[in-house]
Amino acid sequence: MTATEPLDSQQCMRLIQSRLTLRTSNALSRAILDLVGSGELPTQSQLPTVRDLAVELGMSKSAIAQAWSSLSARSVIETRRRGGTVVLGPPQPPRARRFDSMVRTSSTMPIDLGNLLAGQLPPPDLAPALAYAISNSALHNAFAEPATPELIAAVQPHWPFPVDRFLATHGIIDALELALTSIARPGDRVIIESPSQARVLDILESIGASAIPVDYGHDGPDLEQLRLALISKPSAMIYQPNGNVPSGRSVNDAWIEAAATLLGDEAFPIIEVSQTPLMRSPQRSLTAHLPDRVVHMQGYNFFFGADLRVAVTGGAAEYIDLMWMRLTYSSRWVSRILQLALAYQLTDADAVRHTDQFIAECRRRHAEFSAALTDIGFVLTPTDGPHIWLPVPDEHSVCTRLSRYGVVVHPGSFFEARSGRQHHVHINGTALPNGMQAMARMIARACHLPLKPIEEAAAPGDGDRRR
Repeated sequence: MTATEPLDSQQCMRLIQSRLTLRTSNALSRAILDLVGSGELPTQSQLPTVRDLAVELGMSKSAIAQAWSSLSARSVIETRRRGGTVVLGPPQPPRARRFDSMVRTSSTMPIDLGNLLAGQLPPPDLAPALAYAISNSALHNAFAEPATPELIAAVQPHWPFPVDRFLATHGIIDALELALTSIARPGDRVIIESPSQARVLDILESIGASAIPVDYGHDGPDLEQLRLALISKPSAMIYQPNGNVPSGRSVNDAWIEAAATLLGDEAFPIIEVSQTPLMRSPQRSLTAHLPDRVVHMQGYNFFFGADLRVAVTGGAAEYIDLMWMRLTYSSRWVSRILQLALAYQLTDADAVRHTDQFIAECRRRHAEFSAALTDIGFVLTPTDGPHIWLPVPDEHSVCTRLSRYGVVVHPGSFFEARSGRQHHVHINGTALPNGMQAMARMIARACHLPLKPIEEAAAPGDGDRRR
C-alpha cells in the first residue's frame, strides 16, 4: 500500500487512537487536521462511524458529532448518504461563499433588488466632509486611537444608552468579523437569530463555530427557543434588535425586558448589530440591563455610500478592548479622515438635512413597493424597511425566473442556518424609484400567482415577456 492510498475505517481508527491525547471534540478535530495535513490520512479514507468512535475512544457521540461538524465546515471531511464519512483533504482557505454568490449573481444583472444598496437615490456630497477632515490638527498622527473624539461625540446621540468605550471599524461586517474572531473558537456554539445576515453565517463557518438558530418572531427572537439554546453553553449571541437583515423586523420594549431576565445569569457576550440605525429611533438595546456583556454595533454606509464604510462599536469595555488589541497587531485601524468625515455627515446641518430627505425617500419607496406586493396577494409582515422578506412557493425557482428578466433577488437560504424552512426571497424595498406595481406583477408571475389583466407599463427589464 502506498502513502496515497485511502485507509479503511479500522486503519483510521487505529491511527486516530494513536494520536488522540485528550477525549474532547476540539482535540479530536485537531488530531484529524494534523493527520490529514501530514498525509497520514489520505483523501477518500473511510472514517469510522460516530458510534464506533464513541465506543473505542470512550467519548460521547455528541462530542464526536461536534468535531465532525467543525471538520465538515472546513471541507476536511464529508458525510455521504449511505456512504459514510470520508476524508476530502486539507482544509480549504476560508471563503465567504454566500457573499461570493451574491456578488456573482448581481454583477451581470441590470436590476439589483437583492443587495442593500441605495439604488438611484442621490448620494451625499462628501466634499465638505473631506475638507473638514483634512483640516483636523490631529491628522497624520502615527499613533492610532480606537475612535476619534469627534466621531464619538457624533454617534452618542444615536446610541441607545450611554457608554464610555467606542471603536471604529471598516464597516459593520468588519466589526462582526473582528468581534467573533476575538470571542469564538473552532467548535464553539454561537446563538444567532433566524433569518440573519448572510455574512454572519460566512464568518462563523470560517472560524469553525456552529450557529444555533433562534427564529425571529414579530416581537424579537423567540424567547422559548432562546431558553433552549442556552442549554448548549454558547460562547456568544448575535442578534439585530433594530431592523433585522433580511426581514426588517425589530424587537419591542417587552422583548428587551423579558430577554434581559432570561439572559441575566449567563456570562457570554451579546453582540447587537444595527445596519440602518438612522432609520430607527430610538434604538433598542439590552445595554441598560447587561452593560458588562453587550457590544452594540452601528453601520452607516447605506446612508453615505460604500466608500465611507465606517461602523462604530460601543459597549462593554472588556470586549471593545479585546477587539482593539487585535487591531493593534496590524494597520487595520480606520483612517482619521474617514472617521472625521463620518462625524461631519452625522452633525453638519446641511448633511443631516440630506440624510433626512434620503430616509424619507427610502420609506416612500419601501411603503409603495410593499403595498404593490400586498395588493397582488403576497402576505408581508409590516416593517419600516428597507428590507422586504417575501414568502414564495420555491425560492430557487423564483430567483431563476426573475434572472431571465435581468432581475436579482436573493434566496432565503442565504440567510438561514438550517434548511427546510418556509421559502423566502430578500428584496431591497428601496431599490426602485418607481414602477413598483409592474415589478410586483413580474415577481408574482415568477411565483405563478394568478393575475388580473390590467393595463400597465412594463417593469424595468420586463421587455415584452408577458402572459
